Amino acid sequence: MSDQKISVFDIYEYLPQTSCKNCGEYNCMAFAEKLLQRKKNIGACSALRIAINEDKRKEIQKLMEENMD
Repeated sequence: MSDQKISVFDIYEYLPQTSCKNCGEYNCMAFAEKLLQRKKNIGACSALRIAINEDKRKEIQKLMEENMD
């Protein structure tokens, strides 16, 4: 993915997809869009702060790092 920008769907794939709204967004897709725009940080997702989701959080962080210019 090094030559290609990531999409909101790339991030959404690793989110819990519960649309719990704890992050302040209407659903996980909206949160993924805010992450991509760097208007929110990954810590806003309470589900990703749970140890069981650590791998998902790391994958999103990796995608975001790869997407930096």
